[in-house]
Amino acid sequence: MTLTETLFGGLLFSVLLFFFSRRLRLSNFWAGILSGALPFLIYLAYSTRHWPGGDVLAIHFVVYLATAGVLMVFGGMENKQKMHWAPRLIIFFFIGLVILNATFLTIASRGLPDVISGIFLPNPTLQTVHTGFPGVIPHDENKLYAPHLENVEQQRGLAWKLSIIGLDDLRSKTASIVRVEIRDAENKPVSAATVTLGFLRMADSLDDHKVALKETEAGRYIGSVTIPDAGRWLSELHVVRKLAGKDETHVERQSLFVAH
Repeated sequence: MTLTETLFGGLLFSVLLFFFSRRLRLSNFWAGILSGALPFLIYLAYSTRHWPGGDVLAIHFVVYLATAGVLMVFGGMENKQKMHWAPRLIIFFFIGLVILNATFLTIASRGLPDVISGIFLPNPTLQTVHTGFPGVIPHDENKLYAPHLENVEQQRGLAWKLSIIGLDDLRSKTASIVRVEIRDAENKPVSAATVTLGFLRMADSLDDHKVALKETEAGRYIGSVTIPDAGRWLSELHVVRKLAGKDETHVERQSLFVAH
């Protein structure tokens, strides 16, 4: 699931949970505690399998907690009681914070809309404008940022679709099969490509290693993977296909947690 789905899906779940708890005659205090804690605990369990990073985890915690606080303020008011200006200010502050976070998340994942970039950015029609988050640069590699952006733009132009099966089931010191299916923009299999799957250790680059995947049928590649230790890893799928004397390259990275 995407960050937007987990953040705002959990927020909606928190609101529904609060009103459902009040329908069951749970006190305003405990309904607020439940509506803030349960969505976060569910997301915390989900993040153990799909680690998003500490900053993303903190964003979810703050949004869920703020939502529960606002619901408790509203729930504790009598129907005819006029709200003081201070609680109103706090409520509007958190609503604005959520909207601001949603805006930043959208820009980071999709970039600025063309209409807005055409107003604020210089000469967007004369050059390629990068406004979305381009992805991480591998650790322990001294690469310039400009070539990295060029590779990202080339990869977007290819519009390849990759399906990776088996990464979520990895266990330390246990051989596991990883399957990769690659299709191009026309949904045709990408054949005769060199496919390597690397694993980067977040704590120590000396543990990094790569596995070459073999093509079993058109566009489908398979390989056996053994991770030496449990913990946090960064997988890097590197696909290179030579076509008409040029190299077509696609790189896909994702964070994963390997259990014992």
